[in-house]
Amino acid sequence: MNRYEQRRQKHLQNPEIAEGYREMAAELQLMHALDEVRKQEKITKEALAARMGRKREVISRLFTDDEINPTLDTFIEMLSALQLTADITLRRSKEGEGPIRVITELTSS
Repeated sequence: MNRYEQRRQKHLQNPEIAEGYREMAAELQLMHALDEVRKQEKITKEALAARMGRKREVISRLFTDDEINPTLDTFIEMLSALQLTADITLRRSKEGEGPIRVITELTSS
């Protein structure tokens, strides 16, 4: 294990830091899935921005910035612009499981 991983593991022992890390990872996972759908559907960032009534830079930042903090409204706008729906199932988490699990079920157009 390299020094970065050693430090990361040490910091993740702190419950507050670990919770923040899990939340950030969940947001990044969801944004990554939406970006993959965007690419699969061959929708440019410019086109998505236009559909959402946003600037391209804002959309680009959502997909590339490690410190994003999108609101639920932003997710809903993006889902609508991509003509997607999200099913949310609330259940008890399993040991070591993060707060969000993203499964993409798309068929080719």
